[in-house]
Amino acid sequence: MNNKEMEKSPSKGYWEIVIAGIVVLGIIAIFLVIHSKMGALEKRLQRTEDIQAIERLQYAYNYYVEHMLKQEIIDCFADSPDVLLDWLEGKWKGKEGVKEYFDVNQVPSSNFLHQLIPSAGLITVAPDGKTARGRWYAFGGVMMPSLPQEGETQTVSRSFINGIYEIGYIKEDDIWKILTINWNIPYGVRIYDGWIMPEDIAGPMLENSTGPGDQPMSPDIPMDPDDLRYVTGYILPFHFTHPVTGKPTSEAARNERLKPLQVEKSEP
Repeated sequence: MNNKEMEKSPSKGYWEIVIAGIVVLGIIAIFLVIHSKMGALEKRLQRTEDIQAIERLQYAYNYYVEHMLKQEIIDCFADSPDVLLDWLEGKWKGKEGVKEYFDVNQVPSSNFLHQLIPSAGLITVAPDGKTARGRWYAFGGVMMPSLPQEGETQTVSRSFINGIYEIGYIKEDDIWKILTINWNIPYGVRIYDGWIMPEDIAGPMLENSTGPGDQPMSPDIPMDPDDLRYVTGYILPFHFTHPVTGKPTSEAARNERLKPLQVEKSEP
């Protein structure tokens, strides 16, 4: 190679710069791919967290409805003017409509039960992550006490209900709340006889110190006759706080009105 050809040939430093540039471009490309994948993973993680928060809200709502803990129910709803209760008996609008329907001044009797177990939940979060929709089955036992006139004895209508919810949710101040409820009951069944209540289960055991089937019992700690779990209307304390307000639930106040089961213990 003569001097002129050497002058035209790229120098070693030139190739080092080219290689370094290619390496840098490769690193940038890898970074962009990783950044894109991280963004997608963050969105998936946020969507998963949103669904979990909505499920927790829905489960808590149905636990509150079981005993009509009305303030807790009201607190599950958004403050948006678009709030809507679409019940079979009519529609109630806004947070004030929710308060009107779930009147905290009307406390149900201890014989009341409205157990609707949510299942088969399918939740769809909107692309912007601000709203969501959910569809649920709700099945359970419903016990509706009558409002007896003076001199009448209260009766209780007991049934099983199968319902379907279509529920709208909205995120307010980064907290998921209920926006709308559309409710339908495909079928139900009234059962007049054969119900076994807490007193029917615990009474014989307290009287005879035996378990189911009159089997002798020898527990480490004997049954406490003052235990309110043996009384209809008892609300088992919640371990969790309200998913919206963070406040403890009010079951203790409702349980205070109950009296222990009165039984006469059988002689051995």
